[in-house]
Amino acid sequence: MLKQLILKWPIPLLIAISSASFCLTNTDALSLNFISKILEKKKYITVEGEVYFKRQGGVLTTHLTKPFENVTIVNANGDMKNYDVLDNTLLQSSSALTSSESSYFWYFLNGNYNDLGFAKIGYVIKDTKVDDGVFITNWVPKPGLNSPIQKIEMAHEKSLPIYLEFIDAKNKPLGKIFFSSYQKIGNVNIPLKITEIAYKEKNDSTVTIKVYSNPKINNEVNLTYLDFKIPANAKVVSGK
Repeated sequence: MLKQLILKWPIPLLIAISSASFCLTNTDALSLNFISKILEKKKYITVEGEVYFKRQGGVLTTHLTKPFENVTIVNANGDMKNYDVLDNTLLQSSSALTSSESSYFWYFLNGNYNDLGFAKIGYVIKDTKVDDGVFITNWVPKPGLNSPIQKIEMAHEKSLPIYLEFIDAKNKPLGKIFFSSYQKIGNVNIPLKITEIAYKEKNDSTVTIKVYSNPKINNEVNLTYLDFKIPANAKVVSGK
């Protein structure tokens, strides 16, 4: 149960597939360290590791180091490999919903701050407003789009997204995301702190705070995990 909770957080719940590519000047690879704290049922779980982005093939690799070691590799086609280092087991799946390009970071790396891909998945702007210097847009699905998310509120400050809220058909919040601590890497701005709140039934919620640090590009990036090779003798297992 602990592993299932931890391993699901690197893949965003929404956000669409795009043809994003690196916008960073002369950058083919990037890595970041992270510490993530997950609060669920009044208990904190701390997760640590590194995340690697490779332009060729659109490969996103997440190397967890705490509380257990695990390597998850996802490419632009949605092919995912989840390798348990201790057990030497491999879980594989394929879905467009888990494409590396569904990660928020692909939109930031592409310099696509305006809609974070919502237009590509069938959402349109319903209205806009400015509140104390913050530009707010409300997005709704196009007619015929079957989605539990009936409204998305997005806030930009100085042209950078700082807040998202997802709302269902009953006008109840499904989740919120806050982007902060922006740092310029190459010629794009990347948020080094992301706070996610996922609301559940019975007034319960899961809060995840992710803090990224130590950005590296190109030759600085650790090739061991940028081009991670799963051992040939790893045992392939089915989902649990």
